[in-house]
Amino acid sequence: MRLTTIILIASMLQVSAAGFAQNLTYQRKNTTLLHLFNEIKAQTSYNVVWPEQDVKTSTTIQANFKNTPIKEVLDQSLKGLNLSYLISNKTIIIKAVKPTLLDKAKEILNTVQQLFRTISVTGRVLDDQEQPISGAVVKVKGTNQAALTNVSGQFQLNNVDENAIIVISYLGYVAEERKATQDLGIIKLALSTGDLKEIEINAGYYTVKDRERTGSIAKVDAKTIERQPVNNPLQALQNRVPGLEITQQSGVPGSGFRIRIRGQNSIIRGSEPLYIIDGMTYPSSKINSANSDQINTGGSNPLSLINPNDIQSIEVLKDADATAIYGSRGANGVVLITTKKGSLGETQVNGSIAQGFSEVGHRLNLMNTEQYMAMRTEAFKNDKLNPAATDYDVNGSWDKNKYTDWQDYFVGGRANQTNAALSVSGGGLKSNYLIGGNYYGEGTVFPGNFGFKRLGVHTSINLGDSESRFQAAFTATFNHTTSNLLSQDPTANVTLAPNHPDLFDQYGQLNWNYNNTALRINPMALLNNTINSQTDNLIGNVNLSYRIIKNLVIKASIGYSTIKREELAKNPNIARAPANNPTAANRTSIFGNIYNNSWIAEPQLNYAAKLGPGKITALAGMSFQTEKSELRTIRAANFSSDELMDNIASAATFSIFEQEYSKYKYAAFFTRLNYSMLNKYFLNFTGRRDGSSRFGSGKQFANFGAIGAAWLFSEEQFFKDHLDFINLGKLRASYGITGNDQIGDYLYLQLYDSGNSTYEGSPTLITTRISNADLSWETNKKAEIAMELGLFENKINLQLAWFRNRSSNQLVSIPQSPSVGAAVVMGNLPATVQNTGLELEASFQLIKAKNWDWTSSVNFTLPKNKLVKYQNLDKSVNSTVYLIGEPLNIRRYYHTYLDPQTGNYAFEDKDGNTFQNETDRYLHKFIGQVFYGGWHNNIRYKRFSLDFLVSFSKQNGNSLLYGLTYPPGTFVANYPNQNIPLALTDRWQNPGDQTALAKYTTTTPGRVNFLMAKGDTGEQSLTDASFARLKNLSLSYEFPSNWLNKLGVKKLDLSLQGQNIFTITRYDGFDPENQNFLRLPPLRSWALALKFTL
Repeated sequence: MRLTTIILIASMLQVSAAGFAQNLTYQRKNTTLLHLFNEIKAQTSYNVVWPEQDVKTSTTIQANFKNTPIKEVLDQSLKGLNLSYLISNKTIIIKAVKPTLLDKAKEILNTVQQLFRTISVTGRVLDDQEQPISGAVVKVKGTNQAALTNVSGQFQLNNVDENAIIVISYLGYVAEERKATQDLGIIKLALSTGDLKEIEINAGYYTVKDRERTGSIAKVDAKTIERQPVNNPLQALQNRVPGLEITQQSGVPGSGFRIRIRGQNSIIRGSEPLYIIDGMTYPSSKINSANSDQINTGGSNPLSLINPNDIQSIEVLKDADATAIYGSRGANGVVLITTKKGSLGETQVNGSIAQGFSEVGHRLNLMNTEQYMAMRTEAFKNDKLNPAATDYDVNGSWDKNKYTDWQDYFVGGRANQTNAALSVSGGGLKSNYLIGGNYYGEGTVFPGNFGFKRLGVHTSINLGDSESRFQAAFTATFNHTTSNLLSQDPTANVTLAPNHPDLFDQYGQLNWNYNNTALRINPMALLNNTINSQTDNLIGNVNLSYRIIKNLVIKASIGYSTIKREELAKNPNIARAPANNPTAANRTSIFGNIYNNSWIAEPQLNYAAKLGPGKITALAGMSFQTEKSELRTIRAANFSSDELMDNIASAATFSIFEQEYSKYKYAAFFTRLNYSMLNKYFLNFTGRRDGSSRFGSGKQFANFGAIGAAWLFSEEQFFKDHLDFINLGKLRASYGITGNDQIGDYLYLQLYDSGNSTYEGSPTLITTRISNADLSWETNKKAEIAMELGLFENKINLQLAWFRNRSSNQLVSIPQSPSVGAAVVMGNLPATVQNTGLELEASFQLIKAKNWDWTSSVNFTLPKNKLVKYQNLDKSVNSTVYLIGEPLNIRRYYHTYLDPQTGNYAFEDKDGNTFQNETDRYLHKFIGQVFYGGWHNNIRYKRFSLDFLVSFSKQNGNSLLYGLTYPPGTFVANYPNQNIPLALTDRWQNPGDQTALAKYTTTTPGRVNFLMAKGDTGEQSLTDASFARLKNLSLSYEFPSNWLNKLGVKKLDLSLQGQNIFTITRYDGFDPENQNFLRLPPLRSWALALKFTL
């Protein structure tokens, strides 16, 4: 009624000619009426009004106006839409043209005639490389009539008006329009450049267009993951996301990773990010018992249970705006993993198979026998000693001329890899499905039949589309893994003396005697100490949504996850030297059972509506989660035979080795309010009230929240008129507070242990932990400022971000006085840890031609960690560990130098009291990455594609000496690992020598001097471990479709893939990434992969 009144009044007014004097400049393909009306409001003094029930502002139009009068703009834009307009003073009124009785009669007649004028429209849709696009949407403009292209890119639309316009669209490509004809022929879609920022990003509880996001979210897609021969999704993320630091701890299959998003926030407790797979939280901590830690450095990583090829995308949420909606769970960042869904179009079969191998990429340059014997002789000369009876390597017991490079034995093998997958998918606009299976198998480089296998099934069903009132999605993933590994990493044995006797005798049996001398250790025998495991992992999630009214949607997400693991660690007598006279009591097996399960339910309400010159979206929801963890390991001993050690019933004695049970409950209320004004100003509020069972009464709940804002300054008229080479220009900022409850369960309660103590013959309870009712949340205050630019039709894209995170109220174990009766109490430490940094992302389209494409991108992170505050640090147990104003991960050491007269290490006595104390440890150095990043390139020539990533890191790390147990020159009969790299031969030999390393020695005082210099307190423990590495390479060829059609194959790709190919570094150890001299490094991998569609 109100709009009718306006129209009536306006119709009685004379439209002034001056009213048409204002002009508009607006050029954009496939924009909407709403965007056009907003531009008119922004550029002119006119207001635009319309009745929502009559005017569909989402209608697509083509805007190509440059200083065009408003009347002409409206005439062109509304043409053919059954819309008219009136201009009254400064108001433009849009209304629908209501048909008269004559118009209705004509419409009926046209409908009848239309039945005889319809045609069937066919065609084929190709990309810019002339390859078919499957699942492209072909729609009759202005109607709901649509079809999907099949795997060959073909489509057919029936009963189409011969005067209709056909719109062909596909995500990431520029939409095309064609006038309807029976055969549209080949339609080529060009890759979108100006609309790349229109891609939607998964932010967890909602999605947001990349150009409109106010938070820091990075995305890695399936194509990037599939190009890499990896068995863990974390490997695919390394050096591809700024601010994300991932260190692979070992090259053993299934081993751990160290992950930090924008630094270490907590002094002691967890700094791991939150993992979410299809809406279901996933464990971030290790999933094994203590048995596996020796071989799987850092524990078995849960994500090794996930098949990387099942993943559609991974989003990394970093700042407060992106993570605050997850509250305390997102304090250290969030990693969102979305698995693959069914494809649109006809049923298709997708498969892949890859066969390859892994090997140690860089070997140590160790001494040969001649060099080793010279070292040992020099050591005895320095010590003025002669070889003893147990110095078998030099006293004639062992052959002084024998040489073996033990790297060939222990890490010289090739770990075969097989990766295969097969899936069936299909569906239409209203529903789609996918079901697939996969297999992954990987051996080890160690001698023997060891390895890791994974079998998995993944399924997805989706019902409804964006136009449907009801939508449902179901995803489920099940993986079964088996692991057969060693209890200990044999890599340390590569430093076995080069003239050590053969490890097998002439009959192929373990060699325990050489020249009538009993061998106390045989490293090959230790390969019989094994740990076998089986793990089942199920992840399921159901998402339901229902549109109550036009702008109001109710949703519910229900998820379940379970991990069940069984372990068996065996230490048989065959691994022990006969000279040690092992008995049945020495045979031990440890049987372990680990069970984790978790469920989560999250109801949610979403609302969206126009408000003033913009749009408001809001959501409110609740989260209920329960996690249960159980661990029990039983130590069984006194087996009568090695062959019976798999059966616990065959043991004579039993004891509980480990036993844990915990239950974690979590509940939250969360909300988000977002306002978008004129498509260039964005404001985002998030809030969450968390409740955690890890704190006591009165401390279980806390409030967290954030605010983010963004300004698309490239949408301002000044930039369009004067700086039109800026396609995208955005400034954004955020600030917020998140929490952290990453501690164990029930740590606020008092803990007693029965132990073995008695009082007057009766058992007693011992207090091992004091209760703390005031234990509460760690808090993390995050701030970020960033700028994003897209230049020259987005051929150059830049993003620069500065961040600062401050974590306080630290959750730590606080030591107590013995008089208290307990060693520690869990509490909040008044300490503050700060992480600041700069992150840079830049991408360049260097070549864009018919047969050539070359895109290049670089990411760079400059982090800075600092302990800002630590109350009474000088009086705490950490007084020798941390320094105010310095990073958490520092090494405090003595000023160490070489005494040129004695050849021993000397240590500066800073306070002059003639002995070393903590005051003398006045030097310190940061251990970790000073800066890091990656350089990525994708080059296409016709059907060939080359993709590679170079990673780089400037870092300080552990020296080669840090990994040695004994000083060079020493030999110990029951630990014969004393060969050294040639890099450690710059030693002292004569008085007056100025060298980096001390003299060779065999004595105990020499070892004490060595350990002090190369340990955590010595300067010799540090080195520059910087490197640049060809991290990943993929060379692929896509076979032409005209060849494949004859074989009944729709698509076929062949590729050569490599990982950790070569490294440039001054570090002399196995690998500079983790600088672990005696652990298996990350391996170099090669694979030949075949990918097909049927």
